[in-house]
Amino acid sequence: MEPTSAKPQSRTATPVEDAPRWTPRLVAVLVALAWPTQLLAAAGILGANSTASVAQSFQTAHVAWFGLTFTLVSTLLTPFVIKLGDKYGRKPVMLVMTGLGVIGDVIAATAGSFPLLLLGRAIGGCYGPFAALAFPAVRDVFPRRLVKPASGILGSSVGLVALAAPFLAGWLVDNWGYEGAMWFLAGATAVAFVLIAVLVPPTPRHDARPGFDWLGGLTLGGGLSAVVFAVGQGQAWGWASGKTLGWLAAGLAAVVLFLVVERRSLHPILDLEVLRRRPVALVLLTGGLAQAVAYTMPAMAILLALYPHIPGVSGGLGWSAQHNAVVGVSWNLVMFVTGLAASRLLRRIDARRIWWAGLSVMAAGYGLMGFFHGGEAELVATSCVAHLGAGLVVAVAPALVVGVVSKREQGLGSGMLNLLTSLFGTVATAGFFAVLAGHGSIVEGTTLYRDAGFAWVFWSGALIASGTLVVSLFIPALRGPEEPGAAT
Repeated sequence: MEPTSAKPQSRTATPVEDAPRWTPRLVAVLVALAWPTQLLAAAGILGANSTASVAQSFQTAHVAWFGLTFTLVSTLLTPFVIKLGDKYGRKPVMLVMTGLGVIGDVIAATAGSFPLLLLGRAIGGCYGPFAALAFPAVRDVFPRRLVKPASGILGSSVGLVALAAPFLAGWLVDNWGYEGAMWFLAGATAVAFVLIAVLVPPTPRHDARPGFDWLGGLTLGGGLSAVVFAVGQGQAWGWASGKTLGWLAAGLAAVVLFLVVERRSLHPILDLEVLRRRPVALVLLTGGLAQAVAYTMPAMAILLALYPHIPGVSGGLGWSAQHNAVVGVSWNLVMFVTGLAASRLLRRIDARRIWWAGLSVMAAGYGLMGFFHGGEAELVATSCVAHLGAGLVVAVAPALVVGVVSKREQGLGSGMLNLLTSLFGTVATAGFFAVLAGHGSIVEGTTLYRDAGFAWVFWSGALIASGTLVVSLFIPALRGPEEPGAAT
């Protein structure tokens, strides 16, 4: 059933085309949304490859802030982005976000000091929650029967990014340092701004009620940012240190306070009644966990590939970044093609069945990687299995959200899925490094990880995927976007 909250009084928009078929105009709109959405994945790869260059350029021991600043700002702003997209339409908010992203990247590219670089990254972080608007925009402007396939393509295109980004990152950083990566991101984000402005049609407002709960947004965003910060610094500070526990406690307390106060707010920034519905809660929880595994585990595989191979001391494969990029084409291509196939299957097969299949295959793939990762042939074979499942997961997760929320609630559902994926991904990454540290040793000031650590990381990913599968079995039957209500 639809919730009983007040209906917006603003105009509604019609899809770009009424016919349930792909047209050049629809393809152009999807490209305009996919470019900036997947640019975030490319930015992560470019940023990771730029970290060493940043540390050397500014001779800083706090280079972790280069990536953490972007993540913290993105987490803080996500609740506001969700609400602003509902109140003013997705398109104008997306334009503001991409515009700020360009400004931030230009500041970072031209920074003469490390604090100025971090300022640029902070402004660029305003672009971080873009996916929270892109998937609801698909539902706003696409014909109803194409919403699930378009959402699947939008999600699975991350595999295409993963094919090219490692080569691009190496070329840019090797020739122009971190500045080359920042200038590329500035130019690519400017292209995103133009694509959205020219190709994406006007999007409707879904909440015309007056008022805005700024305090609630700051409480939730600040609390989640504190948790992310604590998790990000936990390895350096020590998980049992007062600083880590203090930041965690403060963040969790802020989230609890938000849940208590928001129920009495006259202008809530998030509709908690929607999030309390069992189908919505199940989809967001399992979607966030599964996508966190799908997005973070490849980074662990890259770490395995690039770490030195020293028998009994370091269990890495000792590959160069270029060799890893070449070998990685295989599994990233599998992920991309699988996602495209899933987007077609979504029109004919229950999304839950594809989701269960994806989780099963992904769990099996990472389980196998735990046993077989000692060489190129083994890693390619097991990674292809894992990415076959991951391709299904990232393509179907947005379709699950479509099946449990109404069109008016799509922004909240997609935004929370994006937020939980990021939050769970941060926690999972910290946990994986803790597992590695338990099987590591420090040699000449450098921490090296033994093979058992990498094996347990992959097995941990398999366990998370398996647990997520079990919980996912309780997701009730879904409704399509063409039906009048969402699952309850």
